[in-house]
Amino acid sequence: MDKMWSIKESERVASATYALITYYNYVKAWVVCIENLYGSSNDGEREFVKQFRSSNIFNHIQGGASVTEELRSAYFRGRLTFKAIDDLSIEQHPELALSANFWLPVQSYYAIHGVGLAAMIALKRGLPSTHRSFRADFSGLVNKYFPYPLCGRCTGGPNPKDFLFDNLSTSIHEVTRQNQLANPRFVQKIDSFIGKSLSTTHERFLEVRFGEIRKNKRKKRLSPKERKNCCQKEHATSICDLLYRMRIRSNYDNPDMYLFTSSDPGSATEHYKDLRYLTRILIAGLETLIERRIGKTEMGQLRCKF
Repeated sequence: MDKMWSIKESERVASATYALITYYNYVKAWVVCIENLYGSSNDGEREFVKQFRSSNIFNHIQGGASVTEELRSAYFRGRLTFKAIDDLSIEQHPELALSANFWLPVQSYYAIHGVGLAAMIALKRGLPSTHRSFRADFSGLVNKYFPYPLCGRCTGGPNPKDFLFDNLSTSIHEVTRQNQLANPRFVQKIDSFIGKSLSTTHERFLEVRFGEIRKNKRKKRLSPKERKNCCQKEHATSICDLLYRMRIRSNYDNPDMYLFTSSDPGSATEHYKDLRYLTRILIAGLETLIERRIGKTEMGQLRCKF
């Protein structure tokens, strides 16, 4: 009995470690691409915003929007959540990353959720009432306004061989061949790694939708036509869906990947910095959209709270 328990426990640890490395690498792939294009830290953020503002579609956005209480409340909630991420002295106390990473995916998603809602309100895109509708609207937002690689998305289905990629230089064949355990800093084609993070997320959420439809129709399986129709109605998977997937995985589905993995403050700290920077870049883009709509003065008044 003890031997059997030991084997199951070792399998559990191995599975948790595999999941953790996978998510670490997915985030790092996005960060590597962003840093290669724009740089890191404050310089990277400034260059990203400069590129953001240079697009024709951005310059066609009309100003004149007012700062409603609804917009202010959503923005403050998102910004306060990010402040909790940013204020943690991870550089001075790397040992904190081991426990901080347990909540980081949740904080990252809700930081984007708050500021993202504020951007949608400013752009008069309506106010999504569910996480699914928010992720759908966010997918349209990044596709329309954000520069590469954050405009990258995955569509198609029901089978992975039918997946397609928007604004990424890759294919499902290249994505399938990409090993998620490889170090993203040394891969030949970073788009394939980003595509991997989106395709596995797209596949995961399609399976959830198939399950919901089966339950509603009280069917054991869906026909090929039903599965295809479902895929056509689903929004394209974006970076927001990946963050939401990480939030669900760490909070509900598989917290084991943080609880049962080896205590390596080095990789944990690196991941904390990576996800913090990715969240920061996304917020910078969303704030740029809000500022375009409400004006620099009003945006400055919102920012001065932080």
